Amino acid sequence: MYGSLLANVSSDRKIKETIEQFPQNTQAYYLENKPVGLMTCWQNAFHPYSLNFAGYLAPRLTSGEQMQVYEQILTDLTAKAQKNHQNALITYDYAPQLLFNAIGQKNGFKLIRTTVEPQMPLKRALKNILIDTDLQMVTLHEIKKDSVIMNRLAQVSFSDYQKNHLANPVAKIPLSEWSKTIFTDQLEHAPLALIAAGQIKAYCFSFEDTPQELTLGWMGAVKPNLLDQLQQQLLNWAQAKYQTLSGEFDSTDPLATRTYRKYAFNMCPVYETYLKKLN
Repeated sequence: MYGSLLANVSSDRKIKETIEQFPQNTQAYYLENKPVGLMTCWQNAFHPYSLNFAGYLAPRLTSGEQMQVYEQILTDLTAKAQKNHQNALITYDYAPQLLFNAIGQKNGFKLIRTTVEPQMPLKRALKNILIDTDLQMVTLHEIKKDSVIMNRLAQVSFSDYQKNHLANPVAKIPLSEWSKTIFTDQLEHAPLALIAAGQIKAYCFSFEDTPQELTLGWMGAVKPNLLDQLQQQLLNWAQAKYQTLSGEFDSTDPLATRTYRKYAFNMCPVYETYLKKLN
């Protein structure tokens, strides 16, 4: 439907992804009966206080036309957000940003987070690290047998997630819902956490989204060196089955950023998140 307008836009751009995912929420904007802009929006149940959206402007427009269409899209988004009692607009895409988001950076949208999803050969990440003997390493398979530890890990990881998303706050959700999210697809027998005296000292979720590729997810620790120890146990365990190491690392998460910098990951695109407060 919008093929001609988006003909030169790569398939991994957010606007293309979301108009396919939320066609019912997509709105086109016209000048002289020709489509020159698009907007689609959606809700995120974990982050309900912001309206998620992707916007697009045709690059052939004059600067005056760009602002005319930009302001109309922003007016419509603001009205939708206020109707839903949301206090911010939030949008994401790879850098460099397309025209709509580039204009937004000069009109109240602030960069709140960058995200990278790099890869590297797993064997290149192996290091010799001494493991504290008073720490017990546990897997998801083992944690499932201890509801106290399982709930404690869910609580700790949710608290860390909240701290890492202060600019776009998290909803008050039941712990059972968060547990379902984090433990789904977590590798059953992979090293998951280090515990001592019943307390979580470090954790690192891992997944197999792609065959022979180990992906690092949520992580946390009371001390960074404890996370190092856990990750090395995880990588040592993984080398028998996996060839590639990958991860999703947000700039708002200090330990994730540290992990990204610690290993020699390959260069990759940077995903940027911009937010504009409405009040």
